[in-house]
Amino acid sequence: MAQTRNQTEWTAVFLAAAELSRRDYAVSFTLGPNAPLADLVVRAPSGISFIVDVKGKAKPGRWLVKPKVETPGLFYILVRLGMTPVGINRAADRFYIMTQREALLLTTTHSTHSGLSGFTSKSAAQSLDNWPCLPK
Repeated sequence: MAQTRNQTEWTAVFLAAAELSRRDYAVSFTLGPNAPLADLVVRAPSGISFIVDVKGKAKPGRWLVKPKVETPGLFYILVRLGMTPVGINRAADRFYIMTQREALLLTTTHSTHSGLSGFTSKSAAQSLDNWPCLPK
């Protein structure tokens, strides 16, 4: 069964939160229209707090990351859901973790048309499983 965009986004947010929790981060969700900057508020094991904007997709295509005002402590986790023609494959889930600056650089560098933004997973390959870029 195909997931809707809303289901994909929610799945990505929960998967990102679960992965952060597995790595000993404390995670809170920012829910609703009053939190447009980020989806998660996170506290590292060291006590450093930061925020995460999560993007998710279940199909091939570009990551659409809208440029935001530079915000200290903003990170992105892009979740490529492991979807196959026959269903879900959790082993195929992919996480691209990057700073706000890295996301902006990828968006501006790989923009192919003034009306289109975003970048491919291939161009973001250096961010695959880049959990060490987050505060410790």
